[in-house]
Amino acid sequence: MELQQLRYFVAVAEARSISGAGTALEVTQSTVSQAVHALEKELGALLFHRTGRGMTLTSAGHGLLGPARRILRETRQAEAAVSAGPRRGAPRLDLAALPPALDGPLADVLAAFLRSNPETVVHVHELGSEQEAAEVLASGTAEVVATRLPLDIGRTGDRLATLPLGTYDVYVARPPVSGGEPDDAVHEPPIGLAELHDVPLVLMPPRPILSAGMAAMIEESGPHLVRRAVVGQQETRTAWMLEGIAATLLGSRRAAEAARQGARPIRLRGGTDLTVGLAWDPRTTSPTARLFVASAYAATTRRPAAPRPPTSAAPGGGPARPGGTPADPAT
Repeated sequence: MELQQLRYFVAVAEARSISGAGTALEVTQSTVSQAVHALEKELGALLFHRTGRGMTLTSAGHGLLGPARRILRETRQAEAAVSAGPRRGAPRLDLAALPPALDGPLADVLAAFLRSNPETVVHVHELGSEQEAAEVLASGTAEVVATRLPLDIGRTGDRLATLPLGTYDVYVARPPVSGGEPDDAVHEPPIGLAELHDVPLVLMPPRPILSAGMAAMIEESGPHLVRRAVVGQQETRTAWMLEGIAATLLGSRRAAEAARQGARPIRLRGGTDLTVGLAWDPRTTSPTARLFVASAYAATTRRPAAPRPPTSAAPGGGPARPGGTPADPAT
């Protein structure tokens, strides 16, 4: 088995076609096809179902995908360790995150990590729902996921370690008022959706990334809410709110940015039950991923991150996931 064969295999799995993989790798389709056939012959297993619509992984292909991605990732990191050029083969961190996590405490943790490790390149993939966390980690698409905690993915998640980062606060951001003070509303007491009977709103469509409490609030308040529009893109909702079309719901970071542009955000009562954090598989994380988790642990516990042997209990009374897996960076 050669590294080039694994690169071609992963490229076909991601593009779901020989032609797409060839385009991504800038090689001919025949080169990709021959490499995949040679790999299948060597392994004695069919890795893809070849259909008129493209290439789909077989069960053997699914089994190989995660290890192949990890091998290629560790190869890049090994090359970076001996590379003469500062950016050639730079260490890479693959994250998958729910959108609320990106707009919350993850940004602060990631910024602190990159300040200490400026050579690292971060690739972020969007996580569609928390149920995808285990699959994303197993497939090697990402080594660490930022998602809602606690994880609700059954026994599959028992092997995953987790680290809470903080809560995702939700604000009702109202359009700017001509001549008003932008920050007046920040000091107002929290309100509930039911109190917005006559306030036109730009809302988001139902999505699994919403906290259960938030979804229930919107559902219960449905008869009272004035839906001016339903828009999936958060940037559009923010822009429309700033243009005066209607109020909208924003996370704390975007609400603060909107306030600087004259919006009037008020914290939504009962909308703060979404705890976000990191999840990872201690058995498969690379040195770069372990370094990131250590940095996140140090940032959340406000003490230096010290690698330590795996243990069955959370270090120093630190955070541990419900299954008992330690949230220590060394695990």
